[in-house]
Amino acid sequence: MLKRFKQRFQASSLGDGVDLSMKEIKELHMDLTQQLHIVEEAILRAIDRNSYTLLSDLVLERKRISIAIDTVETALDQTHRRRFFSSTAITTLSTKLDDSLSSINNTSKNITGNVIDRAAKGLAYSSQLSEKMQYALQQSSTRLSQLSEQVIHQTKERKNK
Repeated sequence: MLKRFKQRFQASSLGDGVDLSMKEIKELHMDLTQQLHIVEEAILRAIDRNSYTLLSDLVLERKRISIAIDTVETALDQTHRRRFFSSTAITTLSTKLDDSLSSINNTSKNITGNVIDRAAKGLAYSSQLSEKMQYALQQSSTRLSQLSEQVIHQTKERKNK
């Protein structure tokens, strides 16, 4: 049975989208985990025997098995995700998404409306302030003009005397 899985794995059938049943994936994972434990025990024996060539071969084998386990676990995670999304009612997810988007749109409309209202009020206040300043400036210039005329008139009267 393990040879069949190895053949499928070596042909990169997991990466090419060939679907395996959940049972097959779990069995493959268990077999690879058992192989990993056997290789780790063999590594310990090789260390005890000081057999460095065997040790390096076993380390490479452990790395290959670890990569295979990671690949199988990734396939298992993807299978779980597919089952979650297929078992969950898509209409429910779609409704929740639509409700969330509607809520976001309504909130953004309210915020935009408030910003525009405040900007309009600010412009109105600015306009009123500008009119008041213009009126005050006009009054000041009129008063200054009158004072200037009085000074000129008084200066002429002094010169004539």
